[in-house]
Amino acid sequence: MKNLFSVLPQDFFKPLVSRYRDQYADCLLAIYSSYKSEISYGVNRENIVATLTEYFNSRTDEISFGDDDGDFEKDARSKAQGTINYLKNCGWLDFEDEKNYVQNVLLTDNAVSFIRTMNEVIRNEETEYQGLISQIHAVLQNEELYSKPYQFILKNVAASTEQLVSSLKKLSISIKKHIDRQTKNKELNAVLELFATYNDEIVSKSLYRLKISENIGRFRQSIKINLDKMLSTPQIMNDLVSGYMEIEQEENKDIAREKIVGIIVDVKSAFENLDKIIADIDRKNNHYMKNAAARAKFELSSGTNQEGKINSILRYLSEFSDDDEELDGDLFDVFSQKFISEESVKKIPEKKSYDAVASIQAAESLTREEKELRKKLLQDRQQLRIYRKKIEDFVSERFGSRNSFLASEIKIENRKDFETLIYIRLFAQSSRHYSVKRTTNRVRTDKAEFMDFEIVKKKIAGGKI
Repeated sequence: MKNLFSVLPQDFFKPLVSRYRDQYADCLLAIYSSYKSEISYGVNRENIVATLTEYFNSRTDEISFGDDDGDFEKDARSKAQGTINYLKNCGWLDFEDEKNYVQNVLLTDNAVSFIRTMNEVIRNEETEYQGLISQIHAVLQNEELYSKPYQFILKNVAASTEQLVSSLKKLSISIKKHIDRQTKNKELNAVLELFATYNDEIVSKSLYRLKISENIGRFRQSIKINLDKMLSTPQIMNDLVSGYMEIEQEENKDIAREKIVGIIVDVKSAFENLDKIIADIDRKNNHYMKNAAARAKFELSSGTNQEGKINSILRYLSEFSDDDEELDGDLFDVFSQKFISEESVKKIPEKKSYDAVASIQAAESLTREEKELRKKLLQDRQQLRIYRKKIEDFVSERFGSRNSFLASEIKIENRKDFETLIYIRLFAQSSRHYSVKRTTNRVRTDKAEFMDFEIVKKKIAGGKI
């Protein structure tokens, strides 16, 4: 297993822990931004020097690149040249010489990844959860992409699912900071109004849109069905394994198959746990919102009750400086309580009473006939819950003297008929009497729309149908 520091150069993090880390970080972001209009992460050195010179012209601080901190660079262009060379020595930049003796400055692969992460941390942009779920659903529904299911579908679905879950977990652990940021520098009355009006939306507008649009409920079942189709369809599974071996450079077919199954199971588990993650966010949201609202109410409290008087004392004391020696004598004139008010925290004792224990009812004894009758009732009730045998009988009746028939021949008049069609397809994998074959024909009726399939009678031992 690779280690991070076995991949990165030894001095890679040196610019970000030095005394000039602010300048180096700004320069890296400026260099990265200058590549936006280019076709690669390589730009003429003079252009990079001009960009960094402009940056250092806007700053008055000095910077030293030598071992002797007293040897400072004061000229902006010298600072730019020194910064480029220093970042190159630390593994962030590389040089490329053209045939016309022009030198290009390139960002290394590792540098691009780290600078992109730095940008994401600085911008702190919120993920649009609704868009990610819609994107996953759309990719799985696109039949044209199944020509290469791993490259075009599963790899993207796994990456989007990981981003979705990671973003929600990040919101869950940062929810307190998020609420503080939403209410910072606002008037107290505005804070209370904000809590009252946007109780669900204050933490995350994207999460709020996700919850009210019911995207998880609408798309989750369809996503799971398509993932199950990948596992149960031999052709798709073989294409997935071949794609994984090609892209991930895996030579062992069995290991590739295990990896594919693991990816699909992880995606399904992630969508199963989304409701738990959102419920945890809501719980923390309510907890911290109540605390923030209580603080705001305390700041606004006034009057002659005990809470208002204590608040007045604290406000009065906060205005005094260390030079003030005398305080108002009436300041601590808080009336003592002569009675237990409704706001008292005193716990009222509970009286315990012990009643006579009721007699234990004797166990009911059943006759042999009653036991057989109950057993028969339980067996009948259990049989009603199992559709498999009913479906087998239905299919056998439809076969008659034929060896196969199309699903479109089954008349769909109501929801129960359509459910029968679904169960026929579902039980086909484990059935000993029939199997199904997909067709390319799409059936549309007034009641339903589905891809037609052929139901074929299986052969038993001896070659008989």
